[in-house]
This record gives sequence, structure tokens and C-alpha cells, in this order.
Amino acid sequence: MIDRMIWGSRLAVIICLVSYGCWLSYIPWKVDLLGIEYDMFGFALLMFGIFSLASMLFVSHVLLPSFGPRITGLAVVVFAFALIIWVFAPNTTLFIVLAAPLSLAFGVIQPSTLAVITQAEDRSGRRLQPLHWASFSAGSLLGLVIGMISQALAMPPAFVFGGLFVLTILVGLFIFFVPFRTVTFDPIVSPGFRLPSGLVLFLGGLAALSMATISIILDWSALWLTRDLGLAIALGGTGIMAFNIAEIISRLFGEALINRFGEVLVAGWGMILGCVIFLATALLGNPYMIVIGFGFFGFFTANFIPVLFGVAAREETDNAVAAVNDVNLLAFAGFLFGPPIIGFIAKSVSITACMIILGIAWAIIAAALMMSRKLNTGGSVNQGSGGGDGSNQPA
Repeated sequence: MIDRMIWGSRLAVIICLVSYGCWLSYIPWKVDLLGIEYDMFGFALLMFGIFSLASMLFVSHVLLPSFGPRITGLAVVVFAFALIIWVFAPNTTLFIVLAAPLSLAFGVIQPSTLAVITQAEDRSGRRLQPLHWASFSAGSLLGLVIGMISQALAMPPAFVFGGLFVLTILVGLFIFFVPFRTVTFDPIVSPGFRLPSGLVLFLGGLAALSMATISIILDWSALWLTRDLGLAIALGGTGIMAFNIAEIISRLFGEALINRFGEVLVAGWGMILGCVIFLATALLGNPYMIVIGFGFFGFFTANFIPVLFGVAAREETDNAVAAVNDVNLLAFAGFLFGPPIIGFIAKSVSITACMIILGIAWAIIAAALMMSRKLNTGGSVNQGSGGGDGSNQPA
């Protein structure tokens, strides 16, 4: 039963990110179609961040304690409706406003699946966060491939997103009725509205900075490679594709990498190395070298967020789910200030400047996490008290 819920959580993330990843590859099409300015596009992402934050607060304090993770399947269905409405927004104003419903739906999926994975880690004593976050990368990559192929074949967007709409609804209903039919985990207790601990605030601050800047790749790289660097529009998603492929590889082996080399090397020095390589390719200005740089950056930074969430669960044993959701909440608060600032910089300076900011910012947060001395040099997992007898150990 626990295994089915873990796979249900991964499936929920994958199917939503497939649709969203396809949408990312179509962003240059939408920007050109509506004539959206960079700063207005940034405000659409700001709207996404505001409502994601509100949704996650409501989920953490009301929905999860009351209904448990079973709400995930219904949230996937709502996500399908919200995305297709946003994709076909007829003007810039509605494009900004309609980012809100999508963020509300995803604001349910994110904390509910994290609750499943956090409790599963506690029960099994394994590192399940890297593989969970690999689901994000895998879904996004598949969506990008679909988007690039459909654009290369000049398929009508209505056909592409209509098909994804139907598929997402079917998967959401499957998740609701099959893997999440019953809940076997301990009841989730609302932590109440209180100020998180200093450690959670610190980890959440690092997560917020990462979330505020990672959108530079996800939301701006296609525009950068096509508009600024001259790649064909059908190749606009290659940067995100290289980033996601490398992320998937790194996260699929994330548990083994962390156990073998320790968190300091994987989430600290390795991440700084990835930032240096990425900055070098960005400064060269060659689009093909930059795509390779995206790949190195994705591989060396992929396990930073899983390690960050693992530290939160390990250090806050009294209520690990609440600590992880608090860090996740603060992470998405990064959307409140990141996108409009990035949009302003992109319009006033260049998208290249945003990419340089990304590399520098991620090197800083890696160094800050190492300096906190909360990372393990070895790979042992100390996930609280829930190791159990291993009878429910997930795959």
C-alpha cells in the first residue's frame, strides 16, 4: 500500500510536469502571439508564486490534516483544466490573471506528495527525495520533447494541449481511485500558524533563493536561445532538455551518490563546480556550448534541493512533515520576488545577465549550506524514529 502511494505521488508530479514542460517550450509562441513584454511575463510568474504560496498554506494547515494526501488526484484534474485555460488566454491581462488557478492546483500537489515521501523516508530509513524530485525532471523533459516535436511538425496547439488535457484528467482520476484509495500513513498534524524554527527559516531562505532563480532556466532559456542567440524556435527547448536529462541522471543515482560521497561533496562542492562550468559557457555566448553548460549545471545541482529537504526532516524530528512543508512554502515564496525582478533585469539589461545571476546565486547558496555544518560528510540517513522493521519498505 505504501509503495502504491509513493508511485502515485511520483505519477502525479510526472503527469502535471509533462503538460507544464510542453507549455514551457511553447512560451516563445505565446509571447510572440500576444506581444507580451518581458516584465509583464515576469508579473504572470509573480501571480503564479502568490497563489502557490496561498494554496500551500491552506493545504498544509487545513486540507492535509483533514483529508490526507488523497486530495492529490483531484488536484491533478483541476490542474488539467487550469493549464488549458491559461494556455489559450486571449490577451496579456488574462494571461497574467489566469496563472492563478494553475498555481492553486499545483499548490495542492506539491505539499501532499512531499508529505508521502517524507513519511516514507522516515519509515524506511532510505533517501527517497532524489528519486521524487527526479519525477519533476522526467515529467518536464517528456513535456519538452512533446512540445519540440509538435512545433517542428507544425501541429495545432489546440490539438497538442487538448490531448494532454484529456490524458491528465484520466491519470488524475486513476490516482484518486487506485493508489490513494486508502491512506496508510500516520495522520498529518497541522503545525498551527507559528514562526518556524531558525534552522527551517535558514533552509527555507536558501530554497527561496534557488526557486527565485531557477525559473531563469525554466521560463527564460527558450527565449534566450531563440531570440537572443539565434536558434530556431523548434530548438528553443534544448537548453531545458539538456538541464532535465542531466537532472534525471543525477537524481536517479542520487541516493547512491549521496551515500558514496556524502552531502558536502554532492550538494556543496559539486554544485559550485556546476555553477562555474555554467558561468563559463554563458560568458562564451555560443548557443551550443550553452546547451552543454545547462547539462553540467543540471547534473551538479540536481540533488541540492533533495538534500535540503532531507536536512529539514532529519533536524526537525518532532514534526518532519511540517518542517519539510515549511521549507517548501518558503521556497515558493521565492516566486513572490524572483520573477518580476528577473523580468525587469531581462528587459533592462539582458537575459544573459539573468543567467550570470543564476550561476552566482546558486554557488552562494551551496557555500552557505556547507557553512551551516548541517550536511553529512558520509551517507548515513538519520531520519528520526520511524525506521520500523522494514516490512513496509518502499521500492
